[in-house]
Amino acid sequence: MNFTLTLTDNGVATLCFDMPDASINKLDSASLVELQTHLKNIKDDNNIKLLVFTSLKPGIFIAGADINEIKSISSCEEAFKKAQMGQLILHQISLLPFPSLAVINGACVGGGCELALACTYRLMSGAKQAKIGLPEVSLGIIPGFGGCVRLPKLIGLSNALTLILSAKLINAKKAYRLHLIDAVYDAQQKNQVDDFIDNIICGHAFKKNILKKRIQKKNVQGLLDNNRIGQRLIFKKAQQKLLQKTKGHYPAPLLALKTIEKTLHLSIDEALLEEVNAFASIASSEISKNLIQLYFTQDALKKESGVNADDISPKDVAQLGVLGAGVMGGGIAWLCSQNGIDVRLKDIDWNALNKGYQTASGYYAQMQKHRKITPAQIRFKMNKISGAVKYHGFKQIDFVIEAVVEKIEIKKTVLREVEKELPEHAIIASNTSSLSITEMATALDRPENFIGMHFFNPVNRMPLVEIISGEKSSPETIACAVKLAKAMHKTPIVVADCSGFLINRILIPMLNEAALLLQEGASVTEIDSIITEFGLPMGPFTLADEVGIDIAFHVASMLQGSYGERMKVADILEHVYKEHHFLGKKSGLGFYLHSPKKAHKPRYNSNLDIILTYYRAQHHQFQHAFTQQTILDRCMLIMVNEAARCIEENVVKNASYLDMGIILGAGFPAFRGGILKYADNRGLTEICETLTELATKYGNRFTPAPLLLQKAQQNSLFYSPS
Repeated sequence: MNFTLTLTDNGVATLCFDMPDASINKLDSASLVELQTHLKNIKDDNNIKLLVFTSLKPGIFIAGADINEIKSISSCEEAFKKAQMGQLILHQISLLPFPSLAVINGACVGGGCELALACTYRLMSGAKQAKIGLPEVSLGIIPGFGGCVRLPKLIGLSNALTLILSAKLINAKKAYRLHLIDAVYDAQQKNQVDDFIDNIICGHAFKKNILKKRIQKKNVQGLLDNNRIGQRLIFKKAQQKLLQKTKGHYPAPLLALKTIEKTLHLSIDEALLEEVNAFASIASSEISKNLIQLYFTQDALKKESGVNADDISPKDVAQLGVLGAGVMGGGIAWLCSQNGIDVRLKDIDWNALNKGYQTASGYYAQMQKHRKITPAQIRFKMNKISGAVKYHGFKQIDFVIEAVVEKIEIKKTVLREVEKELPEHAIIASNTSSLSITEMATALDRPENFIGMHFFNPVNRMPLVEIISGEKSSPETIACAVKLAKAMHKTPIVVADCSGFLINRILIPMLNEAALLLQEGASVTEIDSIITEFGLPMGPFTLADEVGIDIAFHVASMLQGSYGERMKVADILEHVYKEHHFLGKKSGLGFYLHSPKKAHKPRYNSNLDIILTYYRAQHHQFQHAFTQQTILDRCMLIMVNEAARCIEENVVKNASYLDMGIILGAGFPAFRGGILKYADNRGLTEICETLTELATKYGNRFTPAPLLLQKAQQNSLFYSPS
């Protein structure tokens, strides 16, 4: 039994939601049917003056519909049936002959928000964990239980579009400002809920005042919201903004927008039918399936400890040291202070330390510019960063992150030094993008306390941290590093200590393949355009300029040294770096020309045409024309092949973690589900056939990985069918 119905002497009926053996409440088919039964039983009860919805789950009102049920939808007909059932049941709440109240004690998400919208009144806790919103578009679907219809009528068109299209959850304070809820209560003051209920039952003036508050102020925005010319303008601007942001790759926000536009002036019954039809048209789409799979992967990673042992309980890190005050060191120090961790930043002199402080201060300045932090908060957080040119204070430190220059002998020297200054239990992590953790550990007396933590640049924006387990890294060390990364609000993924780890091992071959295409006749802008149209945020040459052509070349060379001929560095990449000193954005000269002025967009470096002409003539390289599909296949399938090898070699726990890593760390398009989900969707047999053709034409690096061939022959997938 999910709902418990109680009735008081003063006519208050309470439906308390508490799913048995579950940490959250969700509107699955069984709970909806049960709710429908209760609504039928009470609708004709003349003793009831008010129906109140509550939850017994701490910090959770209703977390939404059952996403597993949505994931299992296989047809438009099934989607229509499921959505209409939920929609009609919630609509019955709005048709009750007495008012209803949702007492929102915590997360009120998706279908939970739609249930609250169907109620007459909404009262919400001011607790930090209490959030409300309709995030369905982030799953590739749209609100299907009445959210597209009721929300614009309650809070106005502009506010509703912002909430639905952004998929963001908001707190009680903002929800009250938008008139999404009618009041905020203190969770410690239960009498506030009782008083609100008493006022609804007894106070006509109270109810009238609430309804009056919901009427939008006659400001400019309100005038636009409430006339058809203004509405057309709002819809047009919203569509332009969506297309600019999504490039048309994510259909759900656009469908939500069109659904709201179609239903805005329809009767409630017509509008609900339009909404359920729209939901049904998208719920079983490939993109929806991909995004829902990523939701489950993200949820699994939140619970992931990084180790298989259940008896390991890593301690919180109270004090942390960072060695090296460069861009990464300063960024990591900022990350610690931002998340309440005291950090000791060490470098060889105060000038170097000052650069680290400037990096941290710069990130806070960006936050202040976007009104995410106050000057007083910045001062408090910056005070959590202390500097040192010696190892003073390191005896009290639990965890050290080394972020010095990416040269293994220098790192080994620094690691030897710091280990002597730390307590025996302290853990040391190296922030490295490519160097062997196992090799660095040979410099230490306690290699079991050593691990890799690869933070991606820029630290304030990139959510992924690769946790690299060396041969001697202990389970306790791994678990502690994972917990620390989570405390920093990053997504940690544990990977094996192989050359390139996970992300660079898969990404660099794509950059190298683009360079090979360039020297064979394709153009920089052509290749970049095809890759961005596929969905990546930037093309390979733009990316090379961003990270630095020197860095890309050095990592590619390291991969060639480890994996041999299949990762041989493209000659042109070495040529433009060594002969013409192309470094990319940091020097202004790369595959594009970069201006120090932010307003100036990068321009194609036309000098490259001369360089390429001379290079091709010198190396007897004929210029070929390539189809878009060939360029796409060469860049994407080289990644698929390497990703399959990573699974085969147990570099990462499973395909879903690999895909999440490549999305968070390399910007692979989420709507495609990740590189291996893309391979599954395209078909592994077709992938192997195309790779074999490419191998015949362009070299053995395209020879299908054994695991790919095996799965194609067995007609199996990287992911289990839904």
